[in-house]
Amino acid sequence: MGATQELPRRYRADGRQLGLVLLVLGLKTLLVLFIVWTDDFPRWVQLLTTTAVLLFDLAVLAAVPWSGTYADHAGLRSRGFLRTRRLAWSQIADIRSEPMGHGSLPSVVAYAYPTTGRRMLLVHLNDQHLDSPAQVEREVNALRAAARQTA
Repeated sequence: MGATQELPRRYRADGRQLGLVLLVLGLKTLLVLFIVWTDDFPRWVQLLTTTAVLLFDLAVLAAVPWSGTYADHAGLRSRGFLRTRRLAWSQIADIRSEPMGHGSLPSVVAYAYPTTGRRMLLVHLNDQHLDSPAQVEREVNALRAAARQTA
């Protein structure tokens, strides 16, 4: 089966990872709000902090499920927390997996290198979201093949 027949491909956080985000976000919110509301802060500080924390939480909850890397016949789209970057297959010079520093999570990430400009991180295409570094390399190879066939 050719790589173009394997498109579209999606790399997103799974339910377990979304649950972990919810847990960490909830604990952080409880801790911050507990500190603000049990200490002797002025009322306006309590209300402002509560509003800011809840707005941030809503922004994260809205962004995390949509973040990821999407590959289709048009090219790659990498959607992060704040922005989305797109590259057509003809604009991609290479796609590579690269090791991160020792002890970092994830330990292997993938980048698309455009013919011009800066490299683009392929969000959620890493060994933390896939089974292993070998699985990341297999996915990178599939994307490389798609780039060759569709460019």
